[in-house]
Amino acid sequence: MEQHRPISEILMDAMRQASALLRIEASLARAETTEHFESLARGLAMLIAGATLLIPGIILILQAAAAAVVAAGLANYWALAIFGGGAIILGLILTAVGRRRIKSFTLKPTKALQELHSDATMVRNQMGTIHATTKRAA
Repeated sequence: MEQHRPISEILMDAMRQASALLRIEASLARAETTEHFESLARGLAMLIAGATLLIPGIILILQAAAAAVVAAGLANYWALAIFGGGAIILGLILTAVGRRRIKSFTLKPTKALQELHSDATMVRNQMGTIHATTKRAA
């Protein structure tokens, strides 16, 4: 025997389920955003630690290269200018590339927003089906 539920009960049930689904999706979005922040923080910490070690090492290598060029016969100031200028140009290029990559980094929870959009579409379709069924029944 098939049991018929009133339309109001079906609508209320659909609304409760949609509400629960939206709460779950919002929770997923928060978790995804937190994950992005944690990943960003770990990356920044490693970047700072690496830079702390790299900067003195690069300075020593540039000084050694300049000293080698001076030993080969070039004037001290020219050797320092060449290697200092090269380091500045390379630094500017790396800074520009890094800035572009940081700008493209997003904290927006894209996966959760896609799921939320998909769920909202599904709820709209379900509500349209229920509405069409109630019109035919009336």
